[in-house]
Formats: sequence, C-alpha cells, structure tokens
Amino acid sequence: MHQAQTVIKSIATDTRLVFYGFLVLALHAAGILILYDLIPEFDSAIHLLFGYVLSEYSSRGANSASLQVRSAEKFQKHGWATANFRKVDFLVRLAGFLLVGGLFWELAELSFSPLLGKKPDSFFAFPSTLSNIDGALDVTVGAIGATLAFLIKRQANRMNKK
Repeated sequence: MHQAQTVIKSIATDTRLVFYGFLVLALHAAGILILYDLIPEFDSAIHLLFGYVLSEYSSRGANSASLQVRSAEKFQKHGWATANFRKVDFLVRLAGFLLVGGLFWELAELSFSPLLGKKPDSFFAFPSTLSNIDGALDVTVGAIGATLAFLIKRQANRMNKK
C-alpha cells in the first residue's frame, strides 16, 4: 500500500502532470460534445495527447517507486548487459500506456458510448476493414504519443547536461 501512495503522491504533486490530465479530459469532453462530429480527426489528436500524458504518468510513478533502476539491475543480472534506466523507462512508458490506455480507455469507450447514445468503436472485429479499425488506430496513435513523450524527455535531459 505504501508504494501505491508514493506513486499517486508523485503524480498528484506535479502540477504540470495534473494540468495535462485535466487538459486531456477537457479536450475529450469538448470532442464528445461537438468536435468529434465536426472534425473526426480530432479523436486522433486526443489519443496522441493521452498517450503522451499516460507516458509521463507511468514514468513519474515508476520512478518514484525506483522501478526503472531496480528493473535495469535485474535485467543486467540476467544477461541483458545493455539494460539501463533509459531503456527500461521506455518500456515502462509503453507498458503504462498500453495497460491503461489500451485497456481502460477502450473498455470505457465500449462501456459508456451506449450511455451517450453512440455506437461503440470496435477494437477487434473480423474481417478487418477501414470502417472497423478505429480502436486499433486509437491505441497505435496513443503509443506514438507515449514514444514522443520519451523522446522529448530524453532530448530535454541531453540539453540539461550541456
């Protein structure tokens, strides 16, 4: 329980991350109310931003629990000589997004879309066609957002070292 409190506190006390979270929620609410009907591509922008934000949340939370450092050490003990904090951080960011964004967001869409009078987007439907790949596209764009957050953070760290 103590680790969970540490993770939540590390995210909740970062005003930048809290702002990003509220920004995603506000933009999604605006999308639901009007923008998704007017500009369907706006959905992809929200998923990109959501992936970015979840990547930052995942990295910050895992760092507060020393997950990246401990994981890199374990990987090195098991023969992954190239494992380091940066590589493990990238995996943590992607896993955090895919678990929360890929499962929670898409499950929430399936659960709540009917309540809003909308047809839920199917994530897996066969045969795959251009009309039924929205869920897979959403997760892919979110993963790109998570990767973008990692690359921006890496570049910022490089610039700070100079």
